[in-house]
Amino acid sequence: MLKKHVKKMFKKICFNGCISCYLISVCFILSGCEHLTSLNKKLNPQHIVKTTKIAPKWQATLPHNGSESNLTQFWQQFQDPLLLSLIEAAEKESATLASARARIAQARSKLAQANAALAPAVDGSASASRSVQQPSTTIQGSGAQGGSNSGSGAFNSAQIAAQASWELDIFGANHAVLESSKVQESAAKAGWHEARVSVAAELANTYFNQRFCELQVGVLQADAMSRAQSVRLTEIAVNAGFSAPANGHLAKASLADAIQQLRAQQAQCDLEVKALVALADLDETVLREKLANQPFKADINAVDGLFKLNEIPAQILAQRPDIYTAEADLITAAANVKSTYAEGLPKVSLNGSIGWMWLSGTGFSTNGKTWSLGPISVTFPIYHGDVQETEMTSVEANYEDKAANYRSKVRYAVKEVEEALVNLHSANIRQADIAEAASGYRASFVAMETKVKAGFANLIELEEQRRTVLSTETTALNNLKQRTQAWISLYRAAGGGWQHKEVPPTGIESTSEK
Repeated sequence: MLKKHVKKMFKKICFNGCISCYLISVCFILSGCEHLTSLNKKLNPQHIVKTTKIAPKWQATLPHNGSESNLTQFWQQFQDPLLLSLIEAAEKESATLASARARIAQARSKLAQANAALAPAVDGSASASRSVQQPSTTIQGSGAQGGSNSGSGAFNSAQIAAQASWELDIFGANHAVLESSKVQESAAKAGWHEARVSVAAELANTYFNQRFCELQVGVLQADAMSRAQSVRLTEIAVNAGFSAPANGHLAKASLADAIQQLRAQQAQCDLEVKALVALADLDETVLREKLANQPFKADINAVDGLFKLNEIPAQILAQRPDIYTAEADLITAAANVKSTYAEGLPKVSLNGSIGWMWLSGTGFSTNGKTWSLGPISVTFPIYHGDVQETEMTSVEANYEDKAANYRSKVRYAVKEVEEALVNLHSANIRQADIAEAASGYRASFVAMETKVKAGFANLIELEEQRRTVLSTETTALNNLKQRTQAWISLYRAAGGGWQHKEVPPTGIESTSEK
């Protein structure tokens, strides 16, 4: 009777315990669902994106009245085959692009892991063994042939099976991780495009620096020749007693200063060549030959119609890869908050297996299917110290950091575009004044030549006038260089024509968007 009573009490305790566990799990689930709903409302990445303030229009003056155009053919419009080939070479050798490709591979790996977390995991196993048991064992069974084993024989066994396990995503945390992984994969591809635009812009700036440097060397050479002519003429005048010796010293000092400027400019050109060698990974001799064979003309109108900028800032910012990446980071941070909170909620897991087993020994053999379903387990945390609370504080702080970073990226993007517009507008309006000044100085030089021929002016005055014209040419070249760099900066600030809807799923290594 006592044994029967104890057994009855044990069953009652087990039943009540199961009911209690069930009720606790239900309470956990209901409380978790309510809190997750609250988190979704509190941590809403799209709300951050939509409420980030962007000016309704650009404050700086727009080129071409803000008409729309495509940026994807930007570099082709310079009509410089050498520039295109150097950009392609730089993209192939860029460590930045290689890192971007590595990030794409990592993002794809995480996406595969997030997909796998939502489906059952299936593993296969196979085993075989041979053993001897002591003392002797008698085996009986309908599937056995024979009846006994003397103990001196051996057992053979083999088994093959498939096991499956599946954690149910009751609270949607794994789905949130999956969505963030998809966004991160797209963001990694966008980062590749951002790196491509940066590499192309850096190469182009270096290339144009070198090209304009060569043109400036030509101007400085002409200036040095003019000053050398002035030294010769001044020495004649000094020796004839028509000019003071101080004028001769001044002319020589001016020539020496012109020569050192010329040498400094030549050194700068050499540095730009070496920078191109490093960026494009070309042999310097080959590169110098290509630069010598490819003529370069500073055309005032060459960079006048490269692309047209839309007047709505939000449309330009939407195509910047860094803005898209910042938004993806914000979505990922929100998913991390949700998954971290879900770590403290009940988890339901299903397990099962199916297979085939074969046994044999002295005088018998048998085989058959094996299967199991379960256990179906429910686990929930009881006490883990302050780990959950501190981790939640950390991931929520990370979300706020990503939100602030997104807003900062947007403000900085607007700043970059506005600065490029200001520089471009300044160079454009100054170009007209520079052209008018150059025209006036050239006309004055021609008039001075006429006066020299008529005997109303001397050659020293003519050389001074020539150097004034050369100085204006230097100013014009510098302004044209600034205009070119402003266009490149604007192209880069506008995202380089990238559109996140056009991110190629494969073939990232291609450089079709130049």
